[in-house]
Amino acid sequence: MGPLAAMLSALVVTDVGVTVSRYKRNGAMWAIASLFFLTAYIFALVAGAIYLSAIYTPLKATMILAGISVVIGLIIIGIMYALNARDERIAAEKRRRSQAQTTFAIATALTLFRKQPLLAAGLAVGVGTVLGLMRKSGDNDRS
Repeated sequence: MGPLAAMLSALVVTDVGVTVSRYKRNGAMWAIASLFFLTAYIFALVAGAIYLSAIYTPLKATMILAGISVVIGLIIIGIMYALNARDERIAAEKRRRSQAQTTFAIATALTLFRKQPLLAAGLAVGVGTVLGLMRKSGDNDRS
């Protein structure tokens, strides 16, 4: 069991190392790409301001671009709030399901305790023994 555990832990460590290095590489590439996207966005704003200043006064062109940016920002914030509300509804539904399952398990256990107390007591002792053995074997591995 020792060599098998060593091989499995080495495999897990290797996979984690590869994954971490891939995420670091992807993060660096996204940072560089984001820099170029930001530069393109800034130049697009300057070009828009120049174009609009040919039609309107420079102050009015700047105000138009600022207004458009505020509206886009508000739309993005609205989308973000909607997505967060949806995530909260999903999390609440998962909690309700988990509570329902727990309630069902408790009701089943109580029924078992009432109808077959010896079987329930044996089951409780067995589960306690298994949990105790699992805890002791984990403690021995650490030292």
